[in-house]
Amino acid sequence: MRLNQSTRKWLPWLLLAVAVIATAAVYWSGLTGGWVFDDYPNIVDNAAIHIKPGHSTLVAWVDAALSSPASFLHRPLASITFALNWMAGGGNPWPFKLTNVIIHLINGVLLFFMLRALLRLMALRAPWLLPSPLGRGVGGEGPAPRDAPTSRQSEPSPAPAGHPLPKGARMGGGGPETNAAPTHPHPDPPLEGDGVRATRFPYVDDAAATRLALIVAAAWMLLPINLMAVLYVVQRMESLCQVFVLAGLWAYLHGRWMMLTAGDERRDRRGFALAVSGIVLGTLLGLTSKETAVLLPVFALLAEWVLLRFARKVEPLSLRERGRGEGSDTQRAAIARESGPSPAPSGHHGALGHGWRLYPEGEGKTMPAHSKGEGKDVLALPEGEDKQTADRRIWWLFVVTLFVPAVLGFAWLMRSALRPASWAGRDFTLTQRLLTEPRVLVDYLHWTLFPNPMVLSLYHDEIVKSTGILTPWTTLGAMLLLAALIAIAVWLRNRRPLVSLGIGWFFAGNLLTATIVPLELVYEQRMYFASIGVLLAAGALLLGRRWRIRLSLLRGLVVVVALLAFGTITHLRADEWSNRLRLAVAEANRHPESGRAVYEAGRLLLIASDYQPGKALDGSWKYLRKAAAIQGSSALPDQAMIMIADHQRQGQDATYWDSMVHKLRTQPTRQEDISALISLTNCYGANICEFEVAQLNRAYRAALSRPHPIARLDGAYADFQRDIMHNSWVAETYLARAVAGDPGEPAYRVDLAALYARHGETGKTLEQIDALRRMNFAGRLNGKIAALEQMVEQGKTAAPSAN
Repeated sequence: MRLNQSTRKWLPWLLLAVAVIATAAVYWSGLTGGWVFDDYPNIVDNAAIHIKPGHSTLVAWVDAALSSPASFLHRPLASITFALNWMAGGGNPWPFKLTNVIIHLINGVLLFFMLRALLRLMALRAPWLLPSPLGRGVGGEGPAPRDAPTSRQSEPSPAPAGHPLPKGARMGGGGPETNAAPTHPHPDPPLEGDGVRATRFPYVDDAAATRLALIVAAAWMLLPINLMAVLYVVQRMESLCQVFVLAGLWAYLHGRWMMLTAGDERRDRRGFALAVSGIVLGTLLGLTSKETAVLLPVFALLAEWVLLRFARKVEPLSLRERGRGEGSDTQRAAIARESGPSPAPSGHHGALGHGWRLYPEGEGKTMPAHSKGEGKDVLALPEGEDKQTADRRIWWLFVVTLFVPAVLGFAWLMRSALRPASWAGRDFTLTQRLLTEPRVLVDYLHWTLFPNPMVLSLYHDEIVKSTGILTPWTTLGAMLLLAALIAIAVWLRNRRPLVSLGIGWFFAGNLLTATIVPLELVYEQRMYFASIGVLLAAGALLLGRRWRIRLSLLRGLVVVVALLAFGTITHLRADEWSNRLRLAVAEANRHPESGRAVYEAGRLLLIASDYQPGKALDGSWKYLRKAAAIQGSSALPDQAMIMIADHQRQGQDATYWDSMVHKLRTQPTRQEDISALISLTNCYGANICEFEVAQLNRAYRAALSRPHPIARLDGAYADFQRDIMHNSWVAETYLARAVAGDPGEPAYRVDLAALYARHGETGKTLEQIDALRRMNFAGRLNGKIAALEQMVEQGKTAAPSAN
């Protein structure tokens, strides 16, 4: 069925709107869910973001912006959005999750525009590699068709000089997409008649490029593995960061388009300024949400290396006549629309990665010819000629924004990674991490392309660590598979550049989280951008492959089935996330070896029971005992059982204390273990738990016996000594250790300065006050500094009286 030109203009926007609405509907049921895991330290227990109406001051907002414990950069923009949601809903998770869904939809739209800009550039630089209508002739980015002109065939003659294509004119070429108004500068193949010699040279159809961008964007919005970045509230840090990454990459690609098609220096400079702004601003603004924004220049560099080849400029179309012609569509079909000059380097035949210049008949120029060989329907440029056309500004842009920062950053990260203290809170070493991550990356690929709701999970702590290249044996297999993917990406750079670029983006998206940074081994939200690369490569292979027998209907059916499967699985997961207790129990049953998943089910059943005997409390005991028995589990299950046994009474808790102390003494101290000790301290301090305080002191001492002190543990023990044991001198010692371990945390300095002042150590108190003044951005510490100064003055006044 033919669609008229007007319909073709608005149809992509209608389909994009349908994809956005469908994604919102898929996620809607998940908005009623609750908080999970890292939501608590970053949002629920983070008092600084709990800004209420009527208490909105500059100091409060600055304090909220710098309150996140997730990173030394504090991710201020993400924290501010959390504070805004808290102000609007008073701690109700619903507005937080709604905001996350909106951010995800914005990212989907930005992805569509970014991919359109990418495919537009591909049409400019290598038009024979893009889809033609209905997949004819040439695949999505496959090699040229068998009937493409070669050096031994007659070269196609360009259009007559007297028939330029006016602005807005249609392109010929046959098929249902003949009348699509292109947004690229390439001519259709000249048609038979009107003095134009026939040819079947492949051409680019804008509708095909739009279709590929739309399918990838829709699939990405519905992709089940991306649910973690949407309904897991704290992962807004990731999704919000990608708003700036996608927008910055889109700006870079559009800037490069302006540079390559510039007809004058002014447009060229504007394009370069846009490209620079896209990378610089996209990275800097993205860093206000998460550090993965530093990968934006890497994504841009890969697009440049695969598609653009650092080219300086494509020559504008030379026409003897411009204006609105009165001839037929056939007469005007040889030249692109006026607003987009046809690109080409002059003086040589076409080359892969280069467009061509189309000359009016009679100028003695020729179209580019293919160099057709066995299995290689590509164009080749003599070595050296490409170097002469390279734009040195682009090289310097990446030197400044990527290569120099990468060298400095790698040196800094390596220095940290090689310190044993960096791994004190992990149950794996640097070597074990590097051996395990290839298996994790292979899992990511599997979970992205073939999602299984029985495997996808909030927790993956049950993964077996690789301790050797054959332990387990899948370690070597994963390494070989990833090495093969890298080799394929390099090999397909000229033949199937979209596949090559997609593979490159997959690896680049995991460059920080799958290498030397001492992070946890697996989290699904780390694939939020990397999954774009996976879908781009898969979509290019599916939609772009040439078939001897046209199977466009079959390929369309595969796309529809994939989209329906993605949407269905994501909806099923979102429905589970709509109730945190149902989610916890389901994940505990599906992942019985995950200590975190099983503990979370026990914890939420305990909350539901309100410590009262019954079915919920019995279920809690079952999951907590199971979680405590899992090899390598944290102290949290033991802490929960102690709280049940000692809730408002002295219970039989010796077994649980012994289990906890053994874990704290023999296993690396994780943040979960410190949280368990803090919870018990607070429970005892609030007179809710009635255990022997000596047992808690024993647990603290077991954790402190581990090598490499942890600032948060030292600070927690100082609070325990000061508030429970009433030993301020021991508290002072451990607060000093906490300050030394984390000098950028003002809370430790405030507490330490207060103890110094109480002990009459005025000089040490003033040292801490001076340090706090240097950290007093926008006056956020004014109140605390004033209180400490008052304590110093009171100490000075009290000293003469005592004498």
